[in-house]
Amino acid sequence: MSALALAGCGSHTIFEEPEPIVHTAPDNDASLEKLERNVGYYYGDKPDVTRYEFAYRAAGQYCIFPKTEDREEELNRLSQQEDSQVKNMGGFFWVSRSRDFITEDDFVSDRYFIDYYRGEPEFVVICPTIIVRVENPETKDKILEKYRGKLTQSDRSEEGEMPGGYYLYTFDCHLSTSEQALNLADEIYMRNDVTWAETDKYAPVHTDI
Repeated sequence: MSALALAGCGSHTIFEEPEPIVHTAPDNDASLEKLERNVGYYYGDKPDVTRYEFAYRAAGQYCIFPKTEDREEELNRLSQQEDSQVKNMGGFFWVSRSRDFITEDDFVSDRYFIDYYRGEPEFVVICPTIIVRVENPETKDKILEKYRGKLTQSDRSEEGEMPGGYYLYTFDCHLSTSEQALNLADEIYMRNDVTWAETDKYAPVHTDI
């Protein structure tokens, strides 16, 4: 059954909550583990909204986007060792180690299951960035003010009006996990001065480490 989604505090929007499309998998696939709770994202221009959710992640594997140069250098050194459990993917590192390896200098994305490709699972990796489409450029500063400490404008952000008459901004997330980034993108999506908001992603990824 559909419901109305409402975000409180300041700018908010109401739209009919869509029935989520959940990426599911058989419970007997040992390469996957079920999430404690589904995470996902909204897709499409409001009010024509689709909801996608992840229910499984790769077992024993995750990805790190290092927050500091020192951590990046450390991970890169480890990736060059023989039989390393850290692989440099160019922009992030693919890790097959205990989660005790994670530090406060890491943004960690689970490898979220989406489907099978030639019998092997495919995954989505969430980047620590959120892309936002707005009609009024003043919305950018309102978002930066509201989420000070959590978001900054990315060097890759577009400036100026796009050909379709809208504005597109990319924000860097200063968070710790992919779940936090997805939840923040959801919150921004619900603003009435935002057309849509979505985390940047790598997908599909089906190469083993």
